[in-house]
Amino acid sequence: MNIVYLNNIKVSPNNKISLYNGSFLYGINCFEGVRGYYVEEKKETKIFLLDEHLDRLYSSIKYLKFNFSIKKNKLKSDIYNIIDKEKIKEDIYIRITVFVGSDSSWAETDDIEYFISIRSMKSNLNKILNRKLFISKYKRITKNSIPPSIKAGANYLNSRYSKLEAISNGFDDSLMLTNNNFISESSGSCIFFIKDDSLYTPSLNCDILGSITRSFILNNSKNIFNYIFEDEIKVSDLSNFDCCFVVGTMIELQLISKINEINYNNNSTLLKRFIKEFTLNIKKKLHQN
Repeated sequence: MNIVYLNNIKVSPNNKISLYNGSFLYGINCFEGVRGYYVEEKKETKIFLLDEHLDRLYSSIKYLKFNFSIKKNKLKSDIYNIIDKEKIKEDIYIRITVFVGSDSSWAETDDIEYFISIRSMKSNLNKILNRKLFISKYKRITKNSIPPSIKAGANYLNSRYSKLEAISNGFDDSLMLTNNNFISESSGSCIFFIKDDSLYTPSLNCDILGSITRSFILNNSKNIFNYIFEDEIKVSDLSNFDCCFVVGTMIELQLISKINEINYNNNSTLLKRFIKEFTLNIKKKLHQN
């Protein structure tokens, strides 16, 4: 399944935009990716943390100074209406993109359009992957240059450089550092570490995108870990941790078995307990919708 609605009108997924479009030429757009899960007991597809994703989208819109006329509740209603109209009853990935609609300059702020695309995407929570990360030579973008708190299309060039570098070195993905050489994030996902009874993750000051999944974990893991730390983490600290994993809306949760030459133990009892609780908390949240 692959469905696209442009300005709330259904179009072909292969619908073309002008080659002179500002978003195409300069990457001037912001977006959110949201998961929908089919809940068998309710015979419905439920959207996971939609309000939180829309809050971040409108924050990005404000940063980009887009004069976007569609209100948050209208956009939310559009998404639910599409799911009802198309009779969608499966796991899905929803992308909401807000972009410059005209053939204008990179400074355009007024002619702003949006599209909602929905495609099939099975959950991997029942089959969690192991990945290897490579510490990238490309530093993470900073709030003093291109603010990483904005989920903008152009920001992902930074992730692309680092990911391709990692792949060329025989790894699955990258781990980026701040300009001060603290751990930041992977190419599109936030990173967590476990040591003894504690959970660690880079703070928001470490040039990360404020991940919705990251916040969900921090808010729902206090009964599992005795201590949760959001802090600056040095490269030299990496060998001190027992376990490592990354999270994000699209990837959900993936275990990290190796960072450069450092190996992690993914058979930890505490890690297994966390994964079980994480999955249960998602199901609980979906049933509350």
